[in-house]
Amino acid sequence: MNSAAAAFLTLTLWLCTCRTVLLSDEQPQHSALAVQRAATVQRIGRPGELVGNWRAVLQARRGSGNGANAEAVTGTWQFRDSDAALVLKFRPGSRLQQIRITAAAMPSEGLRLALQEGEQELSLVAVQPAHADAANERAEWIFETADDAVKSRRLTVRRLSDIRWTMLLEERAAGGADWRRMFEVGMTRDGERLAVAGVGEKKCVVTGGRGTIAVQHEGKTWYVCCEGCRQVFEDDPAGILKSYQAALEQEQRRVEGEDQR
Repeated sequence: MNSAAAAFLTLTLWLCTCRTVLLSDEQPQHSALAVQRAATVQRIGRPGELVGNWRAVLQARRGSGNGANAEAVTGTWQFRDSDAALVLKFRPGSRLQQIRITAAAMPSEGLRLALQEGEQELSLVAVQPAHADAANERAEWIFETADDAVKSRRLTVRRLSDIRWTMLLEERAAGGADWRRMFEVGMTRDGERLAVAGVGEKKCVVTGGRGTIAVQHEGKTWYVCCEGCRQVFEDDPAGILKSYQAALEQEQRRVEGEDQR
């Protein structure tokens, strides 16, 4: 072997070694990031079920077609480092364009919500613990603007079933005490009938929500719930699947523990 070939081989081996070291260093970071994201998603809780496509009707007056508008709502997860946000986009967005739900850094601080109404984005916070026991079909979350906000808004998000949700937006005059209805949005999961509940549905390996998009890893098919989760999966499929399997095993141990009581 001449000196040039030997030098090339040495350089190649050095690059391979560096790549191996970098990958081994990145793997724990990816796994830790997946755990942090999962914790954030867990703090957001059942509103995460809103990921997917929804048929919606916006009504100014309950039970009246006057001023009603059909809307298409798309819910997706957005991830940035360890942060997670649930984003709902409304089309055509006649009165409401977007809702963004995030979890505060401290679990005790509850959920935060950013509401895009026309050209203005309003900040709301959860004002009471959610009635969101996993055993209950129905659940409710109430968000309000701060007392000194220029526009006072209250948004009540209700889960009626796994395929049916409503959102009631109210306003309050400056210095007033009473809330007045602005409009309500009734949402039904696209492709579902009200009498049919999801049974045996596929699970998203990133968030545990309803899996609707197939992804591949090492010849096997898994599912994610939105494009945000697809990107997270493609960045680190092995780490995501490891965390997902660990979550399944933990849930199995919990169920077995309850059965033995």
